[in-house]
Amino acid sequence: MRIAVFHPGAMGSKLAAQLVVAGHEVHWVPAGRSEASKVRADEAGLIGTPFAEAVALAEAVLCSCAPQGAVDIARQVGRAGFGGVYVEANPLSPMSLREAQSAVPEATFVDAGVVGPPPTGGTSPTHLMLSGTAADQVAGWWTGTAVTPMVVGAEPGAASAAKSSYALYNKGKAALAVLAFQLAEKHGVTDALVAQQTRADAGSLKDPNLPDQLRAVAWRWGPEFDELAETLDDAGLEGDAARALRQVWTSLT
Repeated sequence: MRIAVFHPGAMGSKLAAQLVVAGHEVHWVPAGRSEASKVRADEAGLIGTPFAEAVALAEAVLCSCAPQGAVDIARQVGRAGFGGVYVEANPLSPMSLREAQSAVPEATFVDAGVVGPPPTGGTSPTHLMLSGTAADQVAGWWTGTAVTPMVVGAEPGAASAAKSSYALYNKGKAALAVLAFQLAEKHGVTDALVAQQTRADAGSLKDPNLPDQLRAVAWRWGPEFDELAETLDDAGLEGDAARALRQVWTSLT
């Protein structure tokens, strides 16, 4: 298949690389992207193509970017008249997901969410949650790769919910660890906190440099927690819990 990927970052470039491994022709749009993005795309074997041509040639589009850009990309692709399979692989709230779907009215819309590290063939699996009428078809794109597709529902929204549920736990735990290290540092007791790492539930406390390490992703995780808050609100749950944790990522940017 001919697949266009917008806009391949650390995760999207690895997903796209696995599509290349599976034998697909994968395009991306270099215009306006950073040198780091271009290096990732070259390493993944992606074909640099102008936007209009990439959409016109594509049988499918994979949108994997920071959540704050997802709806805008869908609008751009929709305005270009794309009518193939559109895979929305960003952590979006139900409202944002509906906006993205309505922006590509001629496309077959598939909701997706990635759980796990970028796929490189390591020991930790990369699960690609999928939902929608063409979810089984999309799952087949990654046959023989380091991506493990999981079809979790027949309607868009199920995959995002599966991704959001895990992200709330996993990244919420990281946010609490950052806050714990900041509190310990204020009182000069960081060593005492790190000493608790041997407890079964304290794996996140191994490295006191965790707050500095997570600065690199805070710009992306913060908006993801905005979407998580709206997702919880939509489910009648405590969205304010995610809003509070979002402030941890705000403090790191």
